[in-house]
Amino acid sequence: MCNELIKQIQAEKRRLTIGQISDSLISGDLRRELLMSKEEFSSLIVVCRISLRRVEGFEITPNMRMILNTASALKFGIDFPECGKIEISRRRVKAKNA
Repeated sequence: MCNELIKQIQAEKRRLTIGQISDSLISGDLRRELLMSKEEFSSLIVVCRISLRRVEGFEITPNMRMILNTASALKFGIDFPECGKIEISRRRVKAKNA
């Protein structure tokens, strides 16, 4: 079920600002929309579970790595009002030459 929800959100091609992604991480709305536990969501966006718990508990603010990892994992476009539209994608792993 979670995989279907992730694919559905990825297919929506959402465009959000950095602030909107931060707000959805802090409030936990995005995690709840995906029906994921904190452990599952933290592994999806490649951060420690404790970091996610602290963000949702208003102890810390999300850093840019967490925001960009979220955008990358869910294929969100990021709108920078002054710069235009920017697409975020995961790094490609370079093949090691034998």
